[in-house]
Amino acid sequence: MSAPPPTASHLHEHYPEGRARAWIAWSIPGLFFLYEFMIRVLPAVIEGPLQQQLGVTAGDIGLSMSFYYYAYGPMQIAVGVLLDKLGARGPLSIAALVCAIGALTFAAGSSLFGLGAGRFLMGFGSAFAYVGTVYVATIWFPGRRVAMISGLTVTLGMLGAITAESMLEFLLERQSWQSIVYGFAAAGVVLAILLVIMVPNRPQWFKEHMHASAGRDGHPGARACLKQVLCNRQTLLLGLITGLVYLPVGTFAALWGFRYLNTVLHIEQAQSGLYVSIIFMGLAGGGPLLGWLSDWSGRRRLFLITGTLVGIVSTSTLLLIPPGHDVLLMINLAVIGLVVSILVIAFPMAMEQNPCFARGTALTFVNLTQMVFAGIGQWVVGMLLDNATTAGSQGHTGELSPGQFKEAFLLLPVCMLAAFLLSLLVRETKAVHGPEVAESAEKALAS
Repeated sequence: MSAPPPTASHLHEHYPEGRARAWIAWSIPGLFFLYEFMIRVLPAVIEGPLQQQLGVTAGDIGLSMSFYYYAYGPMQIAVGVLLDKLGARGPLSIAALVCAIGALTFAAGSSLFGLGAGRFLMGFGSAFAYVGTVYVATIWFPGRRVAMISGLTVTLGMLGAITAESMLEFLLERQSWQSIVYGFAAAGVVLAILLVIMVPNRPQWFKEHMHASAGRDGHPGARACLKQVLCNRQTLLLGLITGLVYLPVGTFAALWGFRYLNTVLHIEQAQSGLYVSIIFMGLAGGGPLLGWLSDWSGRRRLFLITGTLVGIVSTSTLLLIPPGHDVLLMINLAVIGLVVSILVIAFPMAMEQNPCFARGTALTFVNLTQMVFAGIGQWVVGMLLDNATTAGSQGHTGELSPGQFKEAFLLLPVCMLAAFLLSLLVRETKAVHGPEVAESAEKALAS
């Protein structure tokens, strides 16, 4: 005789089908997110060689690299709908293959168009990685652990970024950047196979919970999911906040940070990767820590407000640090990473602000704004640098003064200030409290 489906309170307090099942289901999607973050930050290392090889401006490079985010961002709505309708197994495996095709296109590209097309395909496939991993966790882990698992997932991504920037600097001295990107393509194919094998389909009891949360008509479909999320003011606020808070990673760490450190603080190119990776280290440590603290304390909003306030101070300090203060710089970069890690709280908040049938869509909407802002930020900083280029420099940022670089990156503290003001308007989510989750879910199941 089959076991009865887990109750709502059981889903919140316990592992529905055991700890081992949960960790195995989460592990391979987590590796996909690690891989995705490696290809996301790839341009930060090869941006200089690309600009010299193609003879283009900083704005041109920023625009072509930002196509990753222009695919990643809008795809988030489709990703959420696909996850809610199909589960994670099929979409994640296909997404890994698309990343591999994008890497092949990028490596074979000999123009800005070819590079942009490759980045677009990488962004298209990468759009499934983080959200798909967290979605899997919401099925197989208890609800009280979702923020912590969200943080651990971010840690994996940051390990990918740290590994990529240090490894690529080493490999570029021995291999062409094209050979390295071909290697990423092969890794994408391997991941696609592993995702098919290791990620389980959604269990029947989970589908029943989804239908119960949707009411008598069952799952309401893509249009109703989108309407639910887009008409929810709190979800819109969380989307704007995550987009603004992510800019230090999207613009500084993922593309322009190497050039900033070299131009403003006179740090050698070979050492810049280590300094930039400190942001990812802060994110890697802060993600699970803040997720655990939020789950333990039953509070989300306080961490958003405090984090954005610290973000104003840390991004402003980055622009004021003079050359030669390496220890202060490393501490400040770590704090910036810690600030960005508050995103792991915004994602469960978005799900908790919406019913079960639309939580995948809510999660991806918040991720959408994060990536769209990152893509726009990369292009805006590149244009600001081009506009500040001295006469006769032919678009190369080597002619820029430290002051001009700092002016371009005033974007960061201004956006952190906007995020802080918006976070004051966010409501605390009642769903973080275990008994209330169980009670509301039991009512939905009984209706």
